[in-house]
Amino acid sequence: MENVRVFPHKAATSQAALPFGTFWAARQQVILLALVGLALGLLLAAQFQSRPLKAPADTDSARDRAAQTIQGLEAEQADLKKQIASLRAQIDAQQAAATSKESTADISQELEKQKLVSGLVAVKGPGLRVVLDDSTASTIPANDDPALYLVHEYHLRDVVNVLWGAGAEAIAINGERLVSTSSIYCVGSTILVNDTRMSPPYEILAIGDPATLDAAIAQAESLRSLKSRVEVYDLQFQVSRESELTLPAYSGSLSFRYATAGEPLPTPNPGKQQ
Repeated sequence: MENVRVFPHKAATSQAALPFGTFWAARQQVILLALVGLALGLLLAAQFQSRPLKAPADTDSARDRAAQTIQGLEAEQADLKKQIASLRAQIDAQQAAATSKESTADISQELEKQKLVSGLVAVKGPGLRVVLDDSTASTIPANDDPALYLVHEYHLRDVVNVLWGAGAEAIAINGERLVSTSSIYCVGSTILVNDTRMSPPYEILAIGDPATLDAAIAQAESLRSLKSRVEVYDLQFQVSRESELTLPAYSGSLSFRYATAGEPLPTPNPGKQQ
């Protein structure tokens, strides 16, 4: 910006009393000051407009908050499972005390049988170990769908259904025991089993006759698509017979919203003519 000269103050005189040259010099000073003021205003406006906008919200911090929320919910879920296990232990203790009475021995024995069938107690025995994992391919061609290189929840369901159909007596996935109310579904790219988040590799343990279970897995038509992805996209699919497996008890809740106990069905009379 040009330096502005300040002249000493003089007594005001009428425009008519000034010589023409002096009047024109004064007009030039006024015009010069106006131009300087205009240039300064334009400069300030340009600086204001070039000032960077406020940075958008930090996406990393948002992801961190989401991760903390997930961790908090998983910790709460683990705590609830511990409470369920503690309550069941109290029930078991009361039931054990009741078995000392001869009149309740038969009831207690039947109760233990039903708990075994319902998956509420840990079990062990021979069976089959199936491990599924994502592809080991280091690069994915540009024209391929990355989802083809991942294990999905329907792959786990297909394997589990084959094992149940082949006579498996108990099944667990990554330590989560499957019961009649269990679910295997996907939220985004995350697989949930019994509402518990899973990550690969997925280890499926099934107690039953190892040879029968193995043959069912090898011959199942419903697993043809999975085996094709194993060959084409290098998904990991390992099956091994085991002489002894240990499966944990189901640690979730068993609540029924619509089912209630009904009247027993009448026993058919073989001697009665239909």
